[in-house]
Amino acid sequence: MKVAVKDANVLIDLEIAGLLDLWFQLGHETITTDLVIGQLKVGGHKEALSHVSTGNIKVHKCSGEFLARAFQLMTRIRSGPDIADCSVLLLAIDLDAMLLSGDKPLRKGATINHVEVHGILWILDQFVAAKLLSKPTAAAKLEHLIEQDSFYPKAECQKRLNRWRSKK
Repeated sequence: MKVAVKDANVLIDLEIAGLLDLWFQLGHETITTDLVIGQLKVGGHKEALSHVSTGNIKVHKCSGEFLARAFQLMTRIRSGPDIADCSVLLLAIDLDAMLLSGDKPLRKGATINHVEVHGILWILDQFVAAKLLSKPTAAAKLEHLIEQDSFYPKAECQKRLNRWRSKK
């Protein structure tokens, strides 16, 4: 089983698309930090938070030493990730886990630090490959996400929409 460390935006994207329950069927251990949980609480993301109370999402409590290391990481990256983002990146480094994020500066920081990083498009690909979502449903979910947020990579989104809508 692969460990997946998630930042807030991936959890929120899955919640918005109505796919959060489906994620847990892929069998990855899912973990995040208490800083991300704070962001979810502020944003009122009750569905994502409900998975914390059921144990589907494990929460790493950030100690003072861990936060100091996350701040050091944040100053080294210098490309914009905040402390919550750096906390999940540091956790992924410590656990040798993949990081799931759509945040461009965080993804850049992950690449610099040799951390496997994926976003919502990869997750949708996994759902289709595991036959948890049909291709037309995946296309509809992606279109819904694009309507909510225009920051998704347009070319990559279009490739998937074309592939998932194809009759082949």
